[in-house]
Amino acid sequence: MGRIEVKSKNSGENPVIAAIDVGTNSVHMVVARIGAHGFHVLSSEKEVVRLGSGAKGMDHLTPEAINRAVDALGRMKRIADAHNADIRAVATSAVREASNASDFLNRARDEVGISVEVISGNEEARLIHLGVQQSLAFGAEPVLTIDIGGGSTEFCISVKGRLRLAQSLKVGAVRLTDAFVPGGDAGEGAVRRLRAHVSSVIAPLAYEIREMGFSRVVVSSGTSETIARLIAHDRDGRVPLSMNGFSFSKSEFTAIMRKVLNCEDSKARQDLPGMDSKRSDIIVAGGVILEEVAKALRIDAFEFSEYALREGVLIDAAQHKGLLDADAVDAGLGSVLRLAERCSVDMAHSGHVAMLSRKILTLVSRKFDVDSSLSRLVEAAALLANVGNAVAYSKHHHHSYYIIRNADLMGFTDEEIEVIALTARYHRKSAPKPSHADFSRMTEERQHDIELMAGIIRIATGLDRSHDQSVEDLSMTFRNDVITFVPRHTGGTAESAALNVFAAQERVGMLQEFLGATVSIAT
Repeated sequence: MGRIEVKSKNSGENPVIAAIDVGTNSVHMVVARIGAHGFHVLSSEKEVVRLGSGAKGMDHLTPEAINRAVDALGRMKRIADAHNADIRAVATSAVREASNASDFLNRARDEVGISVEVISGNEEARLIHLGVQQSLAFGAEPVLTIDIGGGSTEFCISVKGRLRLAQSLKVGAVRLTDAFVPGGDAGEGAVRRLRAHVSSVIAPLAYEIREMGFSRVVVSSGTSETIARLIAHDRDGRVPLSMNGFSFSKSEFTAIMRKVLNCEDSKARQDLPGMDSKRSDIIVAGGVILEEVAKALRIDAFEFSEYALREGVLIDAAQHKGLLDADAVDAGLGSVLRLAERCSVDMAHSGHVAMLSRKILTLVSRKFDVDSSLSRLVEAAALLANVGNAVAYSKHHHHSYYIIRNADLMGFTDEEIEVIALTARYHRKSAPKPSHADFSRMTEERQHDIELMAGIIRIATGLDRSHDQSVEDLSMTFRNDVITFVPRHTGGTAESAALNVFAAQERVGMLQEFLGATVSIAT
């Protein structure tokens, strides 16, 4: 581990973020400047690429589809670069299910210079919900959001903006078009089989949603937008300049679906006023999905949101960078706390260690070139470091790694979950070694993050060795290559204060080696 250079900080203008959604049917991008109170859209792009396809399932990306998606990413990258934007790109159903996903991911990285994150279905649902929240005011009532994509459909229920459910089902407009109505053929028998399939897949989740209850339904993305535009034109003879917040009834929806299904083929469907010609083949499957969901959930009215996944990715990226305050709840922290509680973690101790860990990271970042935005990851790792005790105290740091890695935490990327798990793994006992396979697979930058955070948590754990949370705060001095942490003791006994200082001093080795400076705990 090399020495970290002392840094100087410079401030700049409001940053720009480009959020890219690589979907089954389309690639979307929004470029926005982030401000104190939200974001201002600079550019919005969309290209239909049909990345996912196949009547038997979307388990393989064709070379032609990969070419289309890579070309689209290249064009979007140039637009993002023109705005000097930081890029965050995510991929959904088509890529996460494909056996050759790495072919696309490697080309996106090597040829375009974009690292695409493959997100889980539940994380996709959470991000869609986050995006929808930015476009419509959510009150106290329980809200159901439904997003019909090309490969999957995502469902969320929230109360006062707080997520109560986030689920993804493998029913999507492209997937079911290929499987049941190829080319958009709306033959009676094919549509009947399609309805039966959708009804069967959604039944268990529909029961759960009915039990939870909801009073408002918001729909988003291409299928729902096309339906809303068709209804708007049928109702008023025109499409509003903004479809955001457009409301329609179940009866209006049923009437427009009758017109869609009565068309002879997808070409005839293109003549329907308000129809997106690029969706005339998949609107049959997409519309049937929404019809069957409405039937199963007894939905009478819908609202449309213009925001969905890409806006959710944008907000999430800005929050992770500390550019925007999280809304009512940090989904990542919420899922961490739930896992800790399920594993009977001593929350008073672990929460205090997490607080001290964040404080140490902040103090160190003021003098050394380390990433202070790691705060949420070090907090998560500190809160979950002891979940392995639910298996056994002996080698519980190893058990913690396994539990965290397989817990399907929300609000974090797959890479972030691995970083959290490895940080918890190294919060005690041996330091990371090249022979440790899981650690060696991480990039050098991420290895450094893990070493830094594990070193910090070791000291923070020592500072509450007494388990009485008597170290209320701490400060830091840095002179002549010596870092001195000065704990402030409140309450507790002299014996507990001495124990905490001794235990923390015993654990300074990893951070000391990482920073290349002597670390001392003041008495």
